[in-house]
Amino acid sequence: MKSNQEFLQAKINELEQTVQNLQQAVQSEQWLDSYDVKTKFNISDSTLARYRKKELIPYTKFGKKYLYPASFFTKSLSKKIVNSHLL
Repeated sequence: MKSNQEFLQAKINELEQTVQNLQQAVQSEQWLDSYDVKTKFNISDSTLARYRKKELIPYTKFGKKYLYPASFFTKSLSKKIVNSHLL
């Protein structure tokens, strides 16, 4: 039987590993700017702003520039693939 201290240490180690995994994911994330998103999906500035306001699309603001995680679009599009079972 583990002592409380061993249990807590195991949980701390688990949390540290989770934080490290999240940091690696963020560092390896590719980001798209507004121009990229508008061009790829043929949408306007106002549509993109509306998506941000309604929280339909994740973003971060860096200075005056909005950035969007590319993985969001990959995941969203892959869910919409017709006959995805063939992939």
